[in-house]
Amino acid sequence: MIPDVKKDSVWLGIGFGLLFPAVVYGVLLLIYTLLDKLGVFSDVGFADDFRTRTLALISICTNLVVMQSYRKSHFRHETIRGLLIASMLLVGVWFFIFGIKILKF
Repeated sequence: MIPDVKKDSVWLGIGFGLLFPAVVYGVLLLIYTLLDKLGVFSDVGFADDFRTRTLALISICTNLVVMQSYRKSHFRHETIRGLLIASMLLVGVWFFIFGIKILKF
């Protein structure tokens, strides 16, 4: 049996905070790849990891939309706290992977 998850828990927020950016990243990457094959977008003149870096940052920012939705309609503070923890974790990973390269010029 699946255990009953509280509707207002930090773990639920962490799960949402890791799931939503992963799904959005996949969808954006699919759209970007499709548009690249059609000739609408091109990576010429950009850094090698521009696409990955930008799409990852946009997908992390989707947690802001989810946080606002929970704050305005649900008033579930523990879930919002979990979303914030997941967002900070993802930002730390993003900075570790891409930010150090950017700062080296």
